[in-house]
Amino acid sequence: MSQKIYELNCILPQNALIYFEEVLQETASATLDCLIETGHNKGKRTFQAIFEQMPDREYLTRLMENASRMAGISLPEWTFNEMPNKNWLKESYLGFPPVVIGRYYIYGSHIQTPPPADKVALCIDAATAFGTGEHQTTHGCLNALDELDIVPDRVLDVGCGSGILAMAYAKTYHKPVDAVDIDEESVRVAIENAKRNGLKELVHVEKSNGYQKVHGTYDLIMCNILARPLREMAVDLVAHLNPNGRAILSGFLTRQKRWVLKAHTDLGLTQVAEYRIKGWSTLVLKR
Repeated sequence: MSQKIYELNCILPQNALIYFEEVLQETASATLDCLIETGHNKGKRTFQAIFEQMPDREYLTRLMENASRMAGISLPEWTFNEMPNKNWLKESYLGFPPVVIGRYYIYGSHIQTPPPADKVALCIDAATAFGTGEHQTTHGCLNALDELDIVPDRVLDVGCGSGILAMAYAKTYHKPVDAVDIDEESVRVAIENAKRNGLKELVHVEKSNGYQKVHGTYDLIMCNILARPLREMAVDLVAHLNPNGRAILSGFLTRQKRWVLKAHTDLGLTQVAEYRIKGWSTLVLKR
């Protein structure tokens, strides 16, 4: 899909990065960063936010100001440009090397080397959908799935993005999994990824606003979205989670954990495990 897209660029201290990711994650289609290894900015990060639609400039300025206040830094110098007519997100992902997370080996279609025989290999070209294993939240969810203390029979992935978590389960246990996402493009990408990985018959993807089109109950529910919708959908999650079932929740900063956790413990769930990666948390809960 070729279209005009836009990018915001700035340089940030390492400890400020998570605040700008948090503030921009609901507006930008993707955020990317890279460590600066030489020069007077050595140790800082280049930060890039990619937009598939032109954001309101005043609103974007307020977001940058809010992130700066949260990080305790001065507003950094930043640029905002219209990019050429090309699939920028896809081209960005082409530069990513394979990612190894526990038993999982995630790689793009541009990688020509055969995957390791002792790993569960997943070929992911996320393009316009979230989920390549690079982000800390996806990383945490795959860690949680890899170390899960039960073998679930019925599994649901809410907000599936690229379909990476649903496919990881299906390929690990050779069992069917249901996946839903509110975004039509994510649904399309997840279906294509399932086909590419030979999981068309196991990964069932449908467009749904949260649990709107979800029926029945599950032994495991995976949900990697944002803190606010996780809290708002806690009642629905519990309603669809079997007794002794597990929930893997992510998409929030570690400092947001207590609010996400409380919304679920108030409904009777208990924490089994937590994975913290660079300021982001993933929780495993038990009913």
